[in-house]
Amino acid sequence: MTEFYVLEPPGVGLVPMWQWLMATWFGTGLVVPLRAGLAVFALLPLLVVSIKMPRLVVPMFALLIFALGVYVSSAIDLATGVKDDRRIVIDEVAAFLIGAALIRQAGWRMLVPFAALFLFFDRLKPWPMAYVEQVPSGWGVMLDDLVPAVAVGLVLAVAQHFWNRRSG
Repeated sequence: MTEFYVLEPPGVGLVPMWQWLMATWFGTGLVVPLRAGLAVFALLPLLVVSIKMPRLVVPMFALLIFALGVYVSSAIDLATGVKDDRRIVIDEVAAFLIGAALIRQAGWRMLVPFAALFLFFDRLKPWPMAYVEQVPSGWGVMLDDLVPAVAVGLVLAVAQHFWNRRSG
């Protein structure tokens, strides 16, 4: 049976509370063993609501979260000396939203397969994802998740495009 527990926030007492709160995506990154999966799947209701919004809402929100992620990840890295602390999940959140913006073009029914594949490749970290992790500071933290999100998002969008052409 899997045991669930909650970790202490990264940089607590060393960085302002809002920074570790954002970095852990409101504490989801502290719940073991769920962390990144919980953070990503917590976004699904937001994405369902965004279906009726203009197409640029999700990409703009994703870019905002990405920039914020670079900032808070860098701050925690500097404060703690720990590069890419596993409790930081804002990188998965931003990357998932960017990938979801690609998936939207293909249709939202691809969202759950996208989430599963993205989390799988994010955990596996094949090349070039592992290489991108070497980029210093918060940029490396954020970019190593962006690579699998964009790759999986593009593959699923292209697959959906060809599926639609074949069935239509």
